[in-house]
Amino acid sequence: MSKDIIQLIIEDHSRGRAMYAQHKMPETTGEQKQYLAWHMIRESSVHNAKEEEVLYPTMRIKLGSGVAEHCLAEHQELKQRLAALTSSSVSDPNFDGMLREYMQRVSAASISCSWDVSLKMPSYMLQQARLPRLCRPHPWAPNKPPLNIIANTTAMPLDFMRDLVRFEGAPPL
Repeated sequence: MSKDIIQLIIEDHSRGRAMYAQHKMPETTGEQKQYLAWHMIRESSVHNAKEEEVLYPTMRIKLGSGVAEHCLAEHQELKQRLAALTSSSVSDPNFDGMLREYMQRVSAASISCSWDVSLKMPSYMLQQARLPRLCRPHPWAPNKPPLNIIANTTAMPLDFMRDLVRFEGAPPL
């Protein structure tokens, strides 16, 4: 039995929380923390693009524009916070606080935009969105179809090249 789109989104959120828990562990070195932070930023950016391309348009159809717009507004704030994290590093004394605040906002947004069972859709829709997507936050980019898909596709090669440098030739998949 295939998973539905909501289960896949919840799994993405769980992976993010697990990386954050590992990041907070006292035995995690500074270098490991930086790698985990970059990995969380990358995973969050990919996840955000999937939600904007697949989930929110479906929410608009099934639950109405008001719900979708509310969630998009929260999403936009999260992308701005993610962009601030991207331009920072774990050596910045404010980084841990910024990351903690981001994770708290993600949890709040997940509750605020809790998904109705009527949004159950085949997982292939989200899996299609799992194809290579944005690896960096772009808060300035459009967040609604079709312009977000065009912007995401255009920014993707640059994001990939930047991640090749950041992750020394081996970005996480």
